[in-house]
Amino acid sequence: MKYFIMERGIKAVRGQIFDFGQQADISNLKNHFRFIEDGMLVIEDGKVLACGDFSAIIKCYPNLENIEDFSGSYIFPGFIDAHVHSVQSKAIASYGSQLLDWLDNHIFPNEARFENPEYAFRHSEFFIDQLLKNGTTTAAVFPSVHPASAEAVFEISARKNMRMICGNTWMDQNAPGYLCRSVEQSFDDSVTLIKKWHKKHRLHFALTPRFALTSSPASLEAAKEVLNEFPEIYVQTHIAENKEEIDQVSNAHASNSNYLNIYDSYGLLTERTLLGHGIYLSDEELNRISETGASIVHCPSSNLFLGSGLLNYRTILNHDIQLAMGSDIGAGTSFSMLQNLGDAYKISSLLGIPMDPLQAFYFITLGGARALRLEDKIGNFESGKEADFVVIDPSQNDLLNYRITDATSIEDILFAIITLGDDRIVKSVYLMGEKYCSKIFENLKRK
Repeated sequence: MKYFIMERGIKAVRGQIFDFGQQADISNLKNHFRFIEDGMLVIEDGKVLACGDFSAIIKCYPNLENIEDFSGSYIFPGFIDAHVHSVQSKAIASYGSQLLDWLDNHIFPNEARFENPEYAFRHSEFFIDQLLKNGTTTAAVFPSVHPASAEAVFEISARKNMRMICGNTWMDQNAPGYLCRSVEQSFDDSVTLIKKWHKKHRLHFALTPRFALTSSPASLEAAKEVLNEFPEIYVQTHIAENKEEIDQVSNAHASNSNYLNIYDSYGLLTERTLLGHGIYLSDEELNRISETGASIVHCPSSNLFLGSGLLNYRTILNHDIQLAMGSDIGAGTSFSMLQNLGDAYKISSLLGIPMDPLQAFYFITLGGARALRLEDKIGNFESGKEADFVVIDPSQNDLLNYRITDATSIEDILFAIITLGDDRIVKSVYLMGEKYCSKIFENLKRK
């Protein structure tokens, strides 16, 4: 297999640059964001070498010839999608009831097709192209129970030099027989994938019990053994997404005091644990998440589509928990993290706690990187970080471009981008300083 070969040397891009400084956290974003109207980002061997005003940076590199000019466009750190399903693109926009019926009627039949390696590769390639053409450069991905499904995500991500978190999904009960995999099989599949892919290229393995309802005590015990053997891997799962789900989980694991305790009792809460949704968590559960350093991933589009509920993001932050954003395709209805931020704003507004645009962009850049414990590698344009970034061109959306013509602040522009933006305004995407190109991406850009 051919993997990405990075071009060596120094190159640069010029445009309007926005990011958050490394000192930024959710409490001080107004004091630690950077907006440079005429900026330049200098890249050497895939890493950020320098970032600042064009007039100052060009003096330091007077002989620099390889400069791509994006004047008039905005350059952001690559977007982070912390919860997305690679096997659900075919089921997106499927009419149905709430979570559990939707899984049975639409999702599980689609996931069964990923047992075929050729099908898994072809559809995973489409999935990853969709992420990239929307500006997402890092993702935490749920494949199916089939090893071929995870292999496809890892293989394609390695070829494209994309930072990716993924791992075979575990299910051994309360799911169709054709998707249940024995505990022994899931254990062996995970160990094989860890040894082959974890920390190779820009890849990370995530232990992936789908959720407590589809995981028997024996399965969770085996997952604990994997984590004990490989303590540096991630854990990703779902929690407290839907009221009917919570009731069924409570019945299936009656000896546990609450939903979180199911995972906690098997030692699955670590600082690299990603808990999807978390709409109905109690203060006791939130306190415990904070203690363990686990993160919550807000999936606003999905929660609205399935009628699951409205997450109070501020309650999560008040418990000192890292929060990231997830598209949760295919319950989510857009790969665009901008559109997902628009939905997050609407949910927060309904709850009377409107999310401001600085918070929103923090959650899909540096804040998302912190939730994934990758802030030393991605999330902003600090020197030495990996040069993953997205170029946003508002002129590709007439309404957005018209709206921001008289904008008086970067916050106003950011809010308009998350309210009106979508994949049309993604002009270019870079992975480790190299422009991402695909037939799908380029064809869409030409239309």
